[in-house]
Amino acid sequence: MKDLKNNIQKNNMKILAISAVLGMFCYCTNNAMEEEEEEEEEEEIINIGKVKNVIINSQIDICRAKVEILPYEKKIYSTIAEGGKVIKKKVLEFITNLYTTDEQNQEGFKDNINKIEQYFHLEELEPTDECNKENLTETFWTVPEAEEEIEEGIEGDEKNKIKEYFMMIIQVENNLSTVFKSYYDTIKTKHEDTEYEGILKIIMKDCCGEETESNPVTNLMVNLYNWWGEKNKGEKNEKVKKYIIIIISRRITLSNNIEKQAKDFISFLRQKIGEDKKEEEKKDSPKGDQPAKEKEKKDSPKDGKPTEEGCPCCNDCCGNE
Repeated sequence: MKDLKNNIQKNNMKILAISAVLGMFCYCTNNAMEEEEEEEEEEEIINIGKVKNVIINSQIDICRAKVEILPYEKKIYSTIAEGGKVIKKKVLEFITNLYTTDEQNQEGFKDNINKIEQYFHLEELEPTDECNKENLTETFWTVPEAEEEIEEGIEGDEKNKIKEYFMMIIQVENNLSTVFKSYYDTIKTKHEDTEYEGILKIIMKDCCGEETESNPVTNLMVNLYNWWGEKNKGEKNEKVKKYIIIIISRRITLSNNIEKQAKDFISFLRQKIGEDKKEEEKKDSPKGDQPAKEKEKKDSPKDGKPTEEGCPCCNDCCGNE
């Protein structure tokens, strides 16, 4: 009992996560956003309110799944740690081995693992780099006490719960992509002449407010916190809301540098919206895939007459010799 109390004191953030699941999630998903959801169903338009709802509710879903694996976190550490540290290669091997060989061979499996890497900010690490709280949004293991004996091996229900946690991360990342792509399309219809990068900046401003350059992630946190609503106020509920929003901000960036935060936010949007939107715009361009200069060459005259091959010289000299 004494050990249990000591562990609770050392893991305040995990206790907040448990409180979120047991006391707040019903409120979060049903109560606080009910009116906005009804308005959106009537409008059938993806607006920034829908985007904020999905961002918040998605992180709540991940925290639900995270609480389910709390009892196994010391086992996880014992499984993947070598020499007192955890490296990226072992983390990815551990996650991959939760799936059957058939699942690993399915189309899209590698892409799903990449989504998990992005969520935990592992994509820029080398395979032998150490994973810790400086490069993970939230660790999914706990280092056992020196004298603790941890039973080896993860199987059965334990393995299923851990697998469900990572599957939830994949599902959430896909949900975020869907809503951000839809919102991108909505913005594009209002700003037809604005190119890909410009639309991303508009979406960042919608999420973070007008003063995005001053402190984008802090502004995002404030906006999400205010958006959450003022219902069911209380010290416990406020702590849970702040906990969820802090995790959201760390999903986007781990940096305290304001300039880096802005770049990380744009990078996050690129991940969610994808480069395919940029490619779509290129295909929809009036000139198609044909470069402008090539088109001009093909249509330019030589000696006052166009040729089938097009003029081999520059446009300025054509017909002026």
